[in-house]
Amino acid sequence: MSGTLLIVGGGLNASQNEVFSALIEKAGGLSRAKIAFIVTASGEEPDDLFRSYRADLVALGLKEEQVSLVPIYAQHVLDERGYNAMTGDAEGLCDSLDGVTGVWFTGGDQYFTHQCLLRADGSDTALLTRLRQIYENGGVIGGSSAGAAIMSRVMIGSGNNRGILTHPVIWEYADYDAQCEKDDPCDPMILARGLGFFPEGIVDQHFNKRPRLLRLIEACMRNTENFRVGYAVSEDTALVYHEGAFTVLGSAGVYVADCRSAVREDAGNYRGVVLHAIHKGDSFDCRTLQATLAQPSPQRDRDFFPDYVSGGVIHSPLFDDMIDRQLLQAKEGVLPANADGLPCICGAEVSDLHGETAVTVVEYARRPDTCGYRGVHTSFANLGLCVRSKKIQL
Repeated sequence: MSGTLLIVGGGLNASQNEVFSALIEKAGGLSRAKIAFIVTASGEEPDDLFRSYRADLVALGLKEEQVSLVPIYAQHVLDERGYNAMTGDAEGLCDSLDGVTGVWFTGGDQYFTHQCLLRADGSDTALLTRLRQIYENGGVIGGSSAGAAIMSRVMIGSGNNRGILTHPVIWEYADYDAQCEKDDPCDPMILARGLGFFPEGIVDQHFNKRPRLLRLIEACMRNTENFRVGYAVSEDTALVYHEGAFTVLGSAGVYVADCRSAVREDAGNYRGVVLHAIHKGDSFDCRTLQATLAQPSPQRDRDFFPDYVSGGVIHSPLFDDMIDRQLLQAKEGVLPANADGLPCICGAEVSDLHGETAVTVVEYARRPDTCGYRGVHTSFANLGLCVRSKKIQL
């Protein structure tokens, strides 16, 4: 029986004990769990970082001897012993996973994890093969931020919305060191090979805090392996995947962008995306792409609100209120209709692109099968999504 994935969108603060308690439970509980940390992505001070994580798990009831460090780091890093295995094919490295029932990948830069656990031809190192065996035998594999990005086979290595509008996609870390030195606010998107534990689509992270909607859709539309569904995890939130479905832990949600029937006109312009927002209490079947929401859609009506909302995109604090009050509950006939005749509202965002100005309009449409409810955040299923981006002169 396959195990469980705990995919955290970064910024694990208020929900850390909740998520790490789930890691321990799914790895066998306090009596049986043995957790190994892979801190490769973090890039610096592996021993201090490991001791900090070990203290967190000990505070939850594990013994120190139940928590271990896998000594493989970025190529410029040595641990306190002066050692670095460098590659997942290093002799004896797999011994560090003996008896391990759970593995946690820390945040940082997913490039280092890619570099150390995959061979130059993209095949698995011996360590990655052993990790797959742990997972396939019922163990748990988890990670946060960079440790989440590496979970999908097609991995987003870098990039933001502005980079989608200004730069072509970069494939497989071409000239990555030079890219890092540029410190470009219009960060180009890199698509590379991830570790592939999550088979259902492309993972993105920090989604409720950073402008990444365009990059998620672009990644789904442009990758060459036909992954057309994106799973974007918010900060302080875990996507808990097991046997084809997921639930949510933590304080925010997971957004699913179904691009199977979408059309890409060019970078930043897409139509036909279907969007879902899944929070704690909801569940999502990745095989059928069907959400099961914790509450039925409310039946009360709301008055009409403006049809454009400045900054009304997913990372905006206005987003939940806009979707709930204006789209899910608004009276029929008071909202504008999109090209398909569906009630819709729009969020608008303005970006500076190396001195040029771009306006991105995100259109959210209520389809016949759209449903949702407002809890702490707004959960919904089957929301129509169209994105239009254009450079303008001010």
